[in-house]
Amino acid sequence: MQTFLVPFRPNFAILQNLRKEKSRNAARSRRGKENFEFFELAKMLPLPGAITSQLDKASVIRLTISYLHMRTFASQGDPPWSPLLEGDNNCKGEPRVRRSSHSLATDMFEQHLGAHLLQSLDGFVFVVSQEGRFLYISETVSIYLGLSQVELTGSSVFDYIHPADHVEMAERLGIKPHLRAEAGCLTGPESASSSASTSSLAAPSSPHSHSADDSPDRGFFIRMKSTLTKRGLHVKSSGYKVIHVTGRIRCRPSLVPGSSRSVRRPLGLVALAHTLPPSTLNEVRMESHMFVFRVNMDLQITYCENRYVFRAGDVSNIPSTSIAVIIKCHK
Repeated sequence: MQTFLVPFRPNFAILQNLRKEKSRNAARSRRGKENFEFFELAKMLPLPGAITSQLDKASVIRLTISYLHMRTFASQGDPPWSPLLEGDNNCKGEPRVRRSSHSLATDMFEQHLGAHLLQSLDGFVFVVSQEGRFLYISETVSIYLGLSQVELTGSSVFDYIHPADHVEMAERLGIKPHLRAEAGCLTGPESASSSASTSSLAAPSSPHSHSADDSPDRGFFIRMKSTLTKRGLHVKSSGYKVIHVTGRIRCRPSLVPGSSRSVRRPLGLVALAHTLPPSTLNEVRMESHMFVFRVNMDLQITYCENRYVFRAGDVSNIPSTSIAVIIKCHK
């Protein structure tokens, strides 16, 4: 009897399919672990769960970096901002003290105090870093600009203001000219002309100040993107709203190398923004106690509505009277 040895030839197609299946399982496991870590990281953000559950990975990273920078901004600035401690501060084993209804109501009010203040400001609050990125912006920005807090946080401020106002914003933040392009600031001739035209509006009123950078206080006007539209309203800068920004540059003390002298280095801008009404008003609501009159450059009344005539009696000579005559000044 003869024995024949047949060489074993593996089926390369089967081996290739096994390798592909193993690679797919490893990638699926890796994606699952990655998604879980992003989910846990999103839950740690100071945002409602309904918002964090809808965030993509890029937004989670952007908001996390902004939150960490905001903590540094708060702790290193002068004076430092002490964060509020959350949760129950009672130690284990310590008996709980029965609290009065007044104390509970006070705590409930203080818990929502920040939201009430933002609603009463008639504007929105924002913090911009020295690099020109939003570290924080209040959710009330959606009321005045139609933009979301999540969209703006961590983004460059220059992506949301008019290109002609980029230089103005960079000057108010104190960004050096050679670093403005890196921050996303456009430095074209249009921006330079806008900065020159608005510098008089934002200049400090103190006669002892030589420039706006000498004082930490800031006040200027910029145009920011807005998704809010009104039918029949024609604005020259379509898609933008004029914003009056008032705030202060937050600094931190720093020692000069090789010297005991300390300098204040800027960290960013803390500001309150108010939206200005458009230049064209189609209608003004008139109450029963209001009336309309017109004056010329010499403050001589050229027209007066009949409502004032009805209240004041015989005023036949009003069209040639100075406004100072009919206005009573009380000292």
